[in-house]
Amino acid sequence: MKNSKTSFIIILYMICMISLFYFSKKTHQNRTLKKFNIVIDPLSQNHFVNEEIIKNILFYKTKKIEKKIGQLCILKMEKKLNHYPFIKKSEVFLSVDGTLNIKILQKEPILRIKNGNKESYLTKDAENLELSSFFSSKVVLAKGHFSKEEKKYLTNLIKFINSDELLKNQIISIKKNKNSFVLIPKIGNHHIILGNIKDFKNKLNKLKAFYNQYLNKIDINQYKSIDLQYKDQVVAKKR
Repeated sequence: MKNSKTSFIIILYMICMISLFYFSKKTHQNRTLKKFNIVIDPLSQNHFVNEEIIKNILFYKTKKIEKKIGQLCILKMEKKLNHYPFIKKSEVFLSVDGTLNIKILQKEPILRIKNGNKESYLTKDAENLELSSFFSSKVVLAKGHFSKEEKKYLTNLIKFINSDELLKNQIISIKKNKNSFVLIPKIGNHHIILGNIKDFKNKLNKLKAFYNQYLNKIDINQYKSIDLQYKDQVVAKKR
């Protein structure tokens, strides 16, 4: 008899808890969404998206958002955001207080490519990215037609340049002449002939050594070109 009474109390307790859970869930789902917490890649220098763009993607220019929490589909929202060209990854979730939290990771252009009248960005992942009418990223410009393989080398080349303070402040653009790559410096009216891009690290290390040794000792404007194609040497040609 005692066991039966205990079992009845446990079952009654479970029924009450389940009823309370469903009541709380229904109440929560019927709440109107009022708060947003949108975090956009705080460490990024790019501003391809902002809070207004994010809300427009999710709610299509709705002036007053009066959605019930139960109407929201998190997976669909993330899919919409991830489909936007400048968003690499998104995370959407609801807080207990009904706040819609949205975290955005943007795609990062590392290079701007100009081929005739066509222009686009190249990301750190060697992915083509259209230009934005909203924001222009300050990156190195590369002129010419580049194959898929060359674009991968270009991204690694720019990463190498950006990791070095001297090269980062000196190299402002890249040109491709047939199969030869040429770097355009900020200081000095000369071209830096890189040649084949595949072994760029050794060549750029030679360039760094040349600059460190001679940049403050010579008039760099007297030189027409600095050729890095030869093994273990730098050939500087005067005008």
